[in-house]
Amino acid sequence: MFNNYNPYYVPPQRYQPMENMQTPPINNQPYIQPRQQQTMGLLGKSVDSIDVVKAMDIPLDGSTSYFPLTDGSAIVTKKIQTDGTSKTVVYKPVESEDQAKITYVTSDELNKKIQSLDASEDLKTIKDEMKSIKKQIKEIQLNLDDKGD
Repeated sequence: MFNNYNPYYVPPQRYQPMENMQTPPINNQPYIQPRQQQTMGLLGKSVDSIDVVKAMDIPLDGSTSYFPLTDGSAIVTKKIQTDGTSKTVVYKPVESEDQAKITYVTSDELNKKIQSLDASEDLKTIKDEMKSIKKQIKEIQLNLDDKGD
């Protein structure tokens, strides 16, 4: 016996009768769309002048819109207030003031200054004050000893 093999031959398919087929159950629950993640960004755009910001529309939800000036000299914010008016604030960079040039003292200048101080008078005053404090402490101790006996 000899088999003829035909690679293009497709055997007939058997179909089930329509009455035996079952329909899948219908799901009556509503389809809930997943929330799209909002990107956090600043509202606003670059403007040429503050006058342009005054004419710009802003969101009515109270969020702040930012309008940097194209020349970099300021950032203008604008938001709606609870009374319905808009508030515009201008933020300008602070220019750092040039600090005075720091000068350092040399060791010779420091030694001259130390020698020019009249330390003997200051030391005498401090010694006198210390003697006075010692006397007061002794008197307090004697008073406490007398009361304790």
